[in-house]
Amino acid sequence: MASPLAPAWSYAAAPRPNTWAQRVELAGVPNLHRVTARFYRSAQPSADGFANLSRQLAVRSIVSLRAFHADDVLSGGSHLRLTRIPIHTWHIEDKDVVAALRALRQGQRYGAVLLHCQHGADRTGLISALYRVIYQGWSKADALAEMRGGAFGYHAVWGNIPRYLKSANIATLRAAIG
Repeated sequence: MASPLAPAWSYAAAPRPNTWAQRVELAGVPNLHRVTARFYRSAQPSADGFANLSRQLAVRSIVSLRAFHADDVLSGGSHLRLTRIPIHTWHIEDKDVVAALRALRQGQRYGAVLLHCQHGADRTGLISALYRVIYQGWSKADALAEMRGGAFGYHAVWGNIPRYLKSANIATLRAAIG
């Protein structure tokens, strides 16, 4: 029996729609995907990964959703703008979602932004999906399809995440983001 935390994806899956985030290979940055020209998503980068993001992809800002780990030590000397918004996978709060979406938008003023959590799958998937809906005009259904089927490693055990996305009041979130 497979673990409920085992990734529900495979890179051998059917071709991705070209509108979905596209895989990028970069040493030290697992599960890296380009969402837009100035927005990337990934799992936790290593020290080399932070340096490579800055040098090779012109990433200038990092938004971490990790609740118990900060990026300061690993990113040392990289001159990246670091923002940490601790989100607990099991308990998504509007204030944290608003802070993360606001940080993504603000970071894009300086260049490309990387959004990450530990695996780059669940919390990162939710915020990326809401970015699609709020800033790019995607439907919730299309954003949810990318989140679940985009080969990011979404873990179905976190049923609260798609429920949050489906029930999110987009107008309220937009107003709170400003």
